[in-house]
Amino acid sequence: MDRSLWTQHFDKDSLHSWPCPACSKGHVNAVRKTFTHKETAASVRAKGSPDWDPDWIEYVFACWGECSNSSCKQPFSVTGKGGMAPYYDEMHGEEWGDYFQALQCYPMPRIVSIPEKCPYEVSEPLESAFSLFWSSPEACAGRIRVSLEALMNHLGIPKRHRTAKGKYADLTLHRRIDRFAKSDPAHGAQLLALKWLGNSGSHDSGSVSHKDLLDAFEIIEHALAEIVDERSKRVAALAKKLTKKHSK
Repeated sequence: MDRSLWTQHFDKDSLHSWPCPACSKGHVNAVRKTFTHKETAASVRAKGSPDWDPDWIEYVFACWGECSNSSCKQPFSVTGKGGMAPYYDEMHGEEWGDYFQALQCYPMPRIVSIPEKCPYEVSEPLESAFSLFWSSPEACAGRIRVSLEALMNHLGIPKRHRTAKGKYADLTLHRRIDRFAKSDPAHGAQLLALKWLGNSGSHDSGSVSHKDLLDAFEIIEHALAEIVDERSKRVAALAKKLTKKHSK
């Protein structure tokens, strides 16, 4: 997982090499002649201030992208914002240059991989979370929580329990993860961390950072690889087979 792909700015000649979600082989390349940007109305008005500085400039931009895989060539639409920032040039000293940051990309590249065996009910909220990563971190965290609920369903963790009075009551996501953790404490603890992030996304506006989300995506990528794809179990079986064949 290359975190810089999702947080760094870019210039008008190049997008980041986001992985293509259509073929999983190519990367998103900018179609340079389609790149357009304009100053916002507020940015234009701000130039009348005696305190104006180039870092006050604000842009909106749009462009087309295309998968680098010649047998795919999936098209992408990309929009976002930008501005100006100083940089050092060896010939001319300090200069000002444009920078841009994506806020929407459609179709959205996958920030982390999802196992092929992952149920649609689990993967679909994750795909939605990817799309919300730049524009709404809190909503992104909320979709991760929805994916967790679906994962508990897939694993057969009950939604309800019988109370002491013999009636049935709903189990919270926290309680469901606790039940899962009894058989898999390591991954249970990891999933519980994602639940806490989802809580913050639902209740604490502005408290979820892009770094938090990248942490969460890294955790869920690992958890799905182990829980759904059973990676460790498969690797252990391969090691056992090799040992049996070559240790004689």
